[in-house]
Parts: sequence; structure tokens; C-alpha cells
Amino acid sequence: MSQSEFEIIRRYFEKTDLSFPKTGVELAIGDDAALLNIPRGRLLCISLDILVADIHFPFSADPEKIANRALAVNLSDLAAMGAEPLCFTLGLVTPENNPSWLERFSAGLVGLAQHFNCPLVGGDITRGPLSIAIQVHGLNEPGSVIRRGGAQPGDQIYVTGCLGDGSIALASIGVKSHLKEPLGLIEENLLETCKAYFDTAYYYPQPRVTLALRCCHLVSSGIDISDGLLGDLGHITEASKVGAELDTHLFPYSESAICCTTDEARLRAALFGGDDYELCLTVPDKHIGEFERLAVELDTRVTCIGKIVPGNTVECHDQKGELLKIEEHAYEHFL
Repeated sequence: MSQSEFEIIRRYFEKTDLSFPKTGVELAIGDDAALLNIPRGRLLCISLDILVADIHFPFSADPEKIANRALAVNLSDLAAMGAEPLCFTLGLVTPENNPSWLERFSAGLVGLAQHFNCPLVGGDITRGPLSIAIQVHGLNEPGSVIRRGGAQPGDQIYVTGCLGDGSIALASIGVKSHLKEPLGLIEENLLETCKAYFDTAYYYPQPRVTLALRCCHLVSSGIDISDGLLGDLGHITEASKVGAELDTHLFPYSESAICCTTDEARLRAALFGGDDYELCLTVPDKHIGEFERLAVELDTRVTCIGKIVPGNTVECHDQKGELLKIEEHAYEHFL
């Protein structure tokens, strides 16, 4: 028997492990809209991402993995703003009413929702080409918002985690990239352990929420790396009206990326590939010691890869200090 929209919502999404009670959520699933009680003196931070099958993930991918990725990339936006997750809403378009798929998709949301105390409070479901829209809601202290527009000359540029894994993972799982030329994985080195690593990197990115909440008073600007380091850092330099110099030999790469790609391919993946969902943060000299100590305390890898300078361009230098010629572009949604 086919399930109605409301039966699907009740069975798969209005569940105690996903739509759980939380202070600040006065009314969640079950009415025409959710009601949120925003604490006095806090700012509401909202972000929305849409993921479309065969563009942002393979149509045939495991629905649990798809769900985790969909929520993770949105939580990464809250991290980039230094916001504490509050709750999220879900818009799901699916070509068929498949109970097994819906059950597994719902289960894939639970882990991150509970880990970040971020319950599902509403949304919508309809029939059509498979796509997922998640809107996350977070809370900021007014004086502790991480913005793109605060970088100053002399600030050091840091990234969390590793660069390039997202786009290398796309190549590993066989999804076409926006890059002009394929990355060209070294197939004989692509062991099962590397394939498993890239699968995890793609479907289970780690939103750097905790680090961002703890270090928001130490950084001058930030952004999450979704469209490629060069393009995303460019948003910071444009908003801050500054330039940047990157030391590409300092870029942090995973062991799997080093094993399975050439030096040139890794650099392209880091600069232009996107889908890493790590943070790029600028840190004034006076806060570097405390920032790095905090990262160690939180067991979060951070790497200084350059500095903010006067001007309006982002330059990339090799280990000898020579300027690299950059010809490719970061991800553009409509190109």
C-alpha cells in the first residue's frame, strides 16, 4: 500500500531519535510550521544547501551516506560562521515512495543530528528527481560571529584537516568533476584502503563546529572550503579588501591522496576541486599561539599555508618562492 506524504513524515522523520526535544524548539514536526524560541541577545544564523542526484552525489549511492553528507555540508556552513547548531529542516524530492530507501535515509541523519544536538523540526517531501534541501539554524553571540570580511594584512592563513580529498574522492567513486581535465588517479596505487578512505572523506566530512565555537574570538575571518581553496579564499580577500599569498608546498594532504595522485593533480584538487568542507581561517599573529594550542586540545589538525597581504589578488608560490601560473577556476554552479 502506498504511503501518503504525512504517513512518510510520521514513519521516517517524526522519530524520537531525529525529531527530539531541545531547549529553544517550542514546536517541531506536527503543525504548519515550527516555533523557535531564540534566547535574548543571541543571533539566529541560517544556511541552506541543495544536493542534486548525479551532480552532488551518485543517484545509486547508499541513502544513509547521502543523508549524512547532506546534513554535514550544511553544518559546515554554521561552523564557518562560528554558530552553535540549533535545529534543521528538510526538503526531500524523491522519484518514488521506497520504504527501504526512506528508512535508511532517515537513519543516516540521526548520527550528526544527535552529535550536534540539532533536531529535525520540519520540512516537506514531494515526488520528482532526487534532490535534498536542508536548512540549518544556529545561534551566535553578537560579538562572536566569524565573517568573511575581517582579514587584515599580516594575518596568517590556516586550514583545518586535509585539502583535495573531496575532489579526489569524486574521481575514486566515479563521479564526473567540474575540473577541465580529470585528476588522473594512479590506478595501481588505488588500494581498497584508499578507496575506503575517500568514500569516508566524501560522504562523512567532519563539520568543524567545535573548533569554530571555541576559536571564534581568535580569528579575523573564515569560510568553509566547498568550491575549492582558491575560490573560497578569494571570497575572503574580496570581502576584506586584501590580497593573499599561499605557500603551496605547505598544503596538508592525506596519505591516500599522496599515494594515489601526482603532485600536480593534488595541487589542482586542493585549489579548484572543492567538496572538502574544511575551514579556511585567518588568524592575527597575536592569537596564533592560543589558536594552535586550542586545535591540539581539540585534536583538530590545522596548518598555516600562507598570509594575508595588501592588494586584491591571491598568489600561489612554490617551495622556491616562485609565482605559480594559475589557469583553472574554482567550482561555479552555473558553468
